[in-house]
Amino acid sequence: MRLLSCLTLSPVLLLTGSMLAADPNRLQVSEHSFSYEIFDPTQAVEHTFHFHNTGTDTIQVERVALTAPLRVDKSFSKIPPHQEGQLTVSLGSARQLGEYEGAIEVTFKNRDLLPLWLTITGRIRRVIEVRPTPAFFVETMRGQTNSASLEIINQDVEPLQIGEVDHPSSRYQLKLAAVERGRRYRLDLVMRSDAKPGRQTENITLLTSSKKQPRIVIQANTNVRDRVYAFPESIDLGLIKSWRLKSNPGLTNLINQRLMVYQEGGRGFEVTALTDLDVLKLGAERSHLGDRYEIQVQVAANRLAPGPFRGFIRIETNDPDFPALSVPVQGRVE
Repeated sequence: MRLLSCLTLSPVLLLTGSMLAADPNRLQVSEHSFSYEIFDPTQAVEHTFHFHNTGTDTIQVERVALTAPLRVDKSFSKIPPHQEGQLTVSLGSARQLGEYEGAIEVTFKNRDLLPLWLTITGRIRRVIEVRPTPAFFVETMRGQTNSASLEIINQDVEPLQIGEVDHPSSRYQLKLAAVERGRRYRLDLVMRSDAKPGRQTENITLLTSSKKQPRIVIQANTNVRDRVYAFPESIDLGLIKSWRLKSNPGLTNLINQRLMVYQEGGRGFEVTALTDLDVLKLGAERSHLGDRYEIQVQVAANRLAPGPFRGFIRIETNDPDFPALSVPVQGRVE
């Protein structure tokens, strides 16, 4: 295991003092390793190492280095003779399921003290698994409904009961059913036909009987589209290097984008595209299906000016209910 290559330094106080000849074994440590096992990836993991100076001179810390995602919450800078010190570390938020091996290196200003290595090992595993992923992604048209399902699987030896199902939204309904009571459940999300247009992301919380994983958090990503809509909903052209385009205009093809405009169930759909941005050239072409248009969003290399730009593409249609759409556009010219 290569630990030094991934060490990150945590600042500590640097102190000066005389370096007296002393017992190199005078620093006593409560333990040199700590292990954990958690079942909720968001659960706090913290441990305190205790130190005791049995010698006659002060022990002074030079630095504390750790492997990610460990972090120092509290550290001693010095331990006077016959006194104690503490080093408290915790597991940061950049966590992954599975096994973890980490290390802490404490170095000292006392020249007779060798660096002290401490190890942190652990495992994060779920006893309750949500398949295929703990998230819903449901899209529908305004006035219509749609649904999706997730499977909740209990991998613990103890039977699982799911009690309260909490969510803040009124745009969908949830239905929980036991496939195999105590072991497997199915959670259905059904969009309401009266849900308002737009995108929303919310959390669904399931309270369980499991002591190891008393709650399950599932993300609900829902989108209700109007009958006439544009995709994508916004355009970011990123950083445009004008000097490259002037020397090689063909590079604009790597920046240009395509904007689609749909009319659900439409026939004879007509669209006109306009913009308030001089840096853009627009072209529109109707599909043979008659219910959609492709708008070519092209960069005008000869009209680029340094700096950021923000504007809109205005889409005018022949649909009486949706006569116009607006798509935000942004970018930066260097």
